[in-house]
Amino acid sequence: MMVSYVVTLALLFTTVAEPATNPAVKKEDYAAAYKEAVEQDKPLLVVVGAEWCPACTSLKNSTLSPMLQSGELDTVSFVQIDHDQDRDLSDRLTRGQRSFPQIILFSKNGSGQWVRQQLKGFQSKQPVRQLIRNAVGS
Repeated sequence: MMVSYVVTLALLFTTVAEPATNPAVKKEDYAAAYKEAVEQDKPLLVVVGAEWCPACTSLKNSTLSPMLQSGELDTVSFVQIDHDQDRDLSDRLTRGQRSFPQIILFSKNGSGQWVRQQLKGFQSKQPVRQLIRNAVGS
């Protein structure tokens, strides 16, 4: 099963997504976020959503934007993927599940292997904070 995560990560990391267009969200593409995660040994936090999704808009405005501004996302490499702009990458990240938004965190476990954790739907700051804390060990 761990092999499938590694293969999935390898496939995902070779695909580049369009930069995020929401000014409240860090502007990076997927390849840049992955590179930062590997080079700086950070977890990779990926948010998959769509512009037409009310829960995605709420997540951006009331959770992610304040967390970015306060520096709470500095411990992760963060990127947002718009499902409509990059369906192939979105489908691979979400494993074809069409519920949005999805917050996916890839982090290394104690043996150095990448593991995947996920939150679905709108999330307030606290569940996102806890997800990150669990990954960085603080």
